[in-house]
Amino acid sequence: MNDLKFAFRQLLKNPSFTAVAVLTLALGIGLNAGIFTILNAVALRPLRVQGSERLVCVFQDFSRNRGRVLRNVYDDANRASYSEYRGYRDNNHVFSGLVAYTPSIPATLGGERPQQIVGTLASANYFEVLKVRPSLGRGFLDSDCTTPGENAVVVLSDEFWRSGFGADPAIIGKAITLNRTPFVVIGVAPAGFQGTEVVPTAFWAPLTMQRTFLRDKDTLGDDFCGWLALMGRMKDGISIGEVRADLGVIAARLDQIQPGRATTLKIEKATLASAPQMRTLVFSVGCVILSAVVLVLVIACANIANLLLARAVGRRKEIAVRLAIGASRWRLVRQLLTESLLLALVGGGLGSFFAFWSSTVVVRFIQSHLPPGVPPFVLDVGPDARVLTFALLSSLLTGITFGLVPALRSSRVDLSLAMKERGAESEESPRRRGLLRSGLVATQVAACMVLLLTTGLLLRGLYRAQFIDPGFKMKNVAVASFDFTGAGYSDQQAEVFQQQFMERLSALPGVDAVAQARSAPLSNRHYGYLFSIPGSQPAEFNNVSPAYFQLLGIPIVEGRNFSDVENRAGAHVAIVTESTARRFWPSQNPIGKTLRQGAYDLEVVGVARDAQVSHLARSDEPYVYFPAGPKEQSDLQFLAHSASGYATTAASIQATVRALDAELTVNIARLEDNFEYFRFPGRVLATLSAVLGVVALVLALIGVYGMVSYAVSQRVREIGIRMALGADAREVMALILRQAMRPVAVGIAVGIVGCAAASSILSSVLYGISPHDPVSFLFVPGFLLAVALLASYLPARSATKVDPMEALRYE
Repeated sequence: MNDLKFAFRQLLKNPSFTAVAVLTLALGIGLNAGIFTILNAVALRPLRVQGSERLVCVFQDFSRNRGRVLRNVYDDANRASYSEYRGYRDNNHVFSGLVAYTPSIPATLGGERPQQIVGTLASANYFEVLKVRPSLGRGFLDSDCTTPGENAVVVLSDEFWRSGFGADPAIIGKAITLNRTPFVVIGVAPAGFQGTEVVPTAFWAPLTMQRTFLRDKDTLGDDFCGWLALMGRMKDGISIGEVRADLGVIAARLDQIQPGRATTLKIEKATLASAPQMRTLVFSVGCVILSAVVLVLVIACANIANLLLARAVGRRKEIAVRLAIGASRWRLVRQLLTESLLLALVGGGLGSFFAFWSSTVVVRFIQSHLPPGVPPFVLDVGPDARVLTFALLSSLLTGITFGLVPALRSSRVDLSLAMKERGAESEESPRRRGLLRSGLVATQVAACMVLLLTTGLLLRGLYRAQFIDPGFKMKNVAVASFDFTGAGYSDQQAEVFQQQFMERLSALPGVDAVAQARSAPLSNRHYGYLFSIPGSQPAEFNNVSPAYFQLLGIPIVEGRNFSDVENRAGAHVAIVTESTARRFWPSQNPIGKTLRQGAYDLEVVGVARDAQVSHLARSDEPYVYFPAGPKEQSDLQFLAHSASGYATTAASIQATVRALDAELTVNIARLEDNFEYFRFPGRVLATLSAVLGVVALVLALIGVYGMVSYAVSQRVREIGIRMALGADAREVMALILRQAMRPVAVGIAVGIVGCAAASSILSSVLYGISPHDPVSFLFVPGFLLAVALLASYLPARSATKVDPMEALRYE
């Protein structure tokens, strides 16, 4: 306690030093805590429901399967089928309840203005197990989820009840239309509960109503289709290890049904990102970003350490006196460390407030820059015990990091020399005295170099992405897509509608080309298959009409295009890209070759030029085109090229759809907007990296300036003697700058090597440039060197104005 009181008084005696140190630490610790707050909200914080610490998610991993084992997948391969869910639910001894649900189910809300919403299909015990009590009405009963296709009931979220129905208190018992099916509203969830996923849900419907929302799939009756997420509430006294062991017995029984199947269970605490693939992505991205903000904290620590070293010179007599009257070296180290820890704790406390603000700003920035068509997400980035603990531990570790070396160094003094006026300078040579400070500056510059180079690469990648030629035309092309499943269309009805819409769209004024495609270029729709040629070769495929190639300007370089007859019949023919032909049939003519897809042999009739239709800046991946036949009509999008402008075309498309079916929703977007799916990650990372780079640059320059200023102040007598012996101002300036730039040059070199080693991580968002882009690796170090030279020049210039006579009388 005495150490703490003394440390507090010492900091109050030096308000300028204290203010600079606290603000620097608040910035470094706050940035780290802010990023951790977001990571915590997504993947670590338990769900905001009663007793959430007892909730776990159950996933199945089939990577150890032997041979080919039948497994159909809807959305996530780690999910369970309905029969598997019942096996786990009915035979376990560790859960008080196990729920199954499928989130993010698209649906069309009927009415005067149909709208697309997202809901969840859930088992009857969903609200009971989660201990969520509806604010109006009730949750599901077992009788609601007994017979497939019956009991069309729905529970609304509080937010959807308010925004969609004006918070009607009499909503219970009324019918709403979802996918052209009347659903009776039986309840409204409590305020704040919007499901168990990042994307909020508008409603919950029974699992047994699956065919209303997924009409083209009988997932409910498919024993080998992974489509259900499982979440269980553990009984009191049960551990995750016991859950894994108990469910493992059930999984082994299920494995016996399919020869070669080997299920590995993954049990995770229930969070917004419990799914294995999601957790891997979140933690991978989170670790990269945390590594960047840690570099800022390293720079801040090095800055404070240099300040403490300079401050220790002014306290040399105090330390010598305390040693002389009997204080041990450990006693002094403990006192100095207490001062450092107090600084860090105050800085961490202020940084915590900054963290809560910065995390909110980051989330809002991401939400406001989501690509078109990406659903909004909800994150609770408020503080909790985990975030506060992280901030506290960061503060303590930071305090020890920047305080230990200065404390050890300051407590090692020669008493006889330290009691003299200039004794401190005589203890060590100038070279020894400056070595540690130079090392700290080099560390700051190296960390700053990594961040600035990363920023340079990302900004260069974003800039080049604006001018990438994807290999197809995208100007003045509108993309129209429909949710026929949500609208309740059968395959035959969808085919009739598509034919009528094609005829009317082609007749619109200004529309000069119309094509169909299962996946528009650079969209987030991807379809793949393992083709036999012979031998197995994976490739992405797309169903397109013959006009697709001409509309987008993708030429057929060998063979021919699909004929209209082949397209209408869905003939077993294919067009491959140049890269696909070279990979599948090297040094051979691909025309007439055969691809086997399941039970069908597909004849290759043409070769199309490579284009970046799947991923930006990647055109060499295997890609196969098939005709857009009758079976694919419910999944096809329309591409329309018009010289009249997007706004006019979009309005005409909307009117055409309304004339054919006023209750059918259509999504219309510019083909150019698909670029945003690929630019978005780079834009977010570049913005964050730029902010961190500017902060790091400012801190590093303060460190360089402080080091040179301190060196000049300690060498006034030496400089005066040099000038008295004939050295002119230019020679003194050169001496100071030469010594100042050595640690800067070392730091830049280390930073370049570090960034070159780690830049491959950014390759997925660097479009059109190499991770070792020479422009970035030449310009950014040159810029940092020039700015550091300027920061050194200002104090060096003051050294040239030293009066030799005054300097000789110094102290």
